[in-house]
Amino acid sequence: MYIKYIKQFFDLFFATLFIILLSPLLSIVFVVLFLTTKDSPIYKQDRVGQYGKIFKIYKFRTLPKNTPILVGQARVKIRNRVSPFARFLRNTSIDELPQLWNVLQGDMSIIGPRPVVPQEAKLVALRTASGAINVKPGITGLAQVKGRKKLNDRQKADYDAIYSQRISAKEDLLILILTLPIIVERDGVKKFFQKKH
Repeated sequence: MYIKYIKQFFDLFFATLFIILLSPLLSIVFVVLFLTTKDSPIYKQDRVGQYGKIFKIYKFRTLPKNTPILVGQARVKIRNRVSPFARFLRNTSIDELPQLWNVLQGDMSIIGPRPVVPQEAKLVALRTASGAINVKPGITGLAQVKGRKKLNDRQKADYDAIYSQRISAKEDLLILILTLPIIVERDGVKKFFQKKH
C-alpha cells in the first residue's frame, strides 16, 4: 500500500514543498546561469529509469554544451571545464534540484536509487539482476547516505537492492533526514572552499 499510494503522495507533497521553499534559490541560480552561459540554464540528459526505461532528467547546466559523457574515474577529465560557480552547484548538489520537476512528472521519486546514464552499463546490469531496476529512481537514496561517490558499482548496487527490498515510510524519511548533513559535510560547501592543489 505504501509503495502504490502513500509513497506517490509523499513524492508529490515534498516535491511541491521543496519547489516553493527553494524558489528564491532556484530563481537566483537560473538567472546567474542565464547571464553567464551561452546555453540554456537547464539541460536534459538521458537516464535509465524504472524498469530500464530511458527518460530525460533535468539539471542546472554546469558543463559546456556537447561535453562528452564520461563515467567512473574518467570524469576527472572534464574537471577543468567547470567554472567556480558551476563547481559550487555540483559540490552542493544544487545542480540536482530541477529534478523536483521530474518527481512531479512521475519519472522519479524523492527517495530511490540514483538514475544513471545508459553508459553505466555495469551498474544497470547489477540493478537489473537484483530487481532494483524495478524501483523508481530518486533524487537521493540509500547509497547516497552510505557513501555516495566513495562507493564502487557493486556497493551501490547492493545498497540499491537493500532499499528496493525494504521500502517503507520510515526508511524514506530516515534517508531524507540524513541527506542534507551528508551533502554539506562531505561534498558541499567545505569542499568548495578547500584549497585546490
